[in-house]
Amino acid sequence: MPSTPVLSTSAARVLTGAGLAAYGLAYAWLLLTGHTRISPSLDPSAPGLPLWGAILPPLAAIVLARLVPPRRDVPVPLTGLPPDRLRKEAWTLAGLALLVAAVVPFAEGLLYPLVKVLLLLVVPLVVLRVTRGDGPRAAAIPAPVTWVAPLPAVAAWFLLSQVGPFAMPLPEQLPDPVTLVVGSLITLLTASVLEEIFYRCWLQTRLEALYGRWPAIMVSSLLFALMHTTRISPDAVVLGFATIVAFQGVFGLMVGYLWSRYRNVWVILFIHITVNLVFVPMLIARL
Repeated sequence: MPSTPVLSTSAARVLTGAGLAAYGLAYAWLLLTGHTRISPSLDPSAPGLPLWGAILPPLAAIVLARLVPPRRDVPVPLTGLPPDRLRKEAWTLAGLALLVAAVVPFAEGLLYPLVKVLLLLVVPLVVLRVTRGDGPRAAAIPAPVTWVAPLPAVAAWFLLSQVGPFAMPLPEQLPDPVTLVVGSLITLLTASVLEEIFYRCWLQTRLEALYGRWPAIMVSSLLFALMHTTRISPDAVVLGFATIVAFQGVFGLMVGYLWSRYRNVWVILFIHITVNLVFVPMLIARL
């Protein structure tokens, strides 16, 4: 069940409306300018994805999740914490997310994962400890109580995005096996796991406690999209922003809703790991 916001509904409406406007403008601009195929990569040889391919798999997952409620009551994290503490924590984390978006385009090589670990893990842990003071611990990640209910949504997303016509084709050139394995492991830890913990479990959960489900999902998904500013070309900034909102942002909407609906961290980790590991499409291509 969704959390009950502790702040005014007017702020919630503003955040939801701003989020819807951002998504609407991104898709409208892409359609009006004829960019019906998008590429989430700066690599000019990277295969593109039809615009509808970016939205239909997440939308199918959201619809199915809406139709399949959890059979047991899902714990609502962070209930009972003081609003002032929640506000400080939530907007400090949001500020860190904006800082990540501003810094990562300049972080090359191994500096990139180090910056993410610092700003998405080390600094947040310090901030959360300081703001807690003598107060109670904030258990933002409850033990999963529902496993079967999320499966239809996950299966629909997987079949449409990884197996069906909207599956992202493999790049024409892949690195050597050792580089591929090492890079995949780093990506698994610093992207799949770390990003879900920060953007969904820490940031979104606190925003939900303050403003409710959809304002929190909107804000966290857009901040998640902005983290991918490394994929914006200096020669096409508006196109780049529209692309990451339409691709990574909509992905964030889906995993954000699944997290809010079921509170099963392993479900959203599975989805994110599947997206980031090239071994999944390689395996499917061999079937």
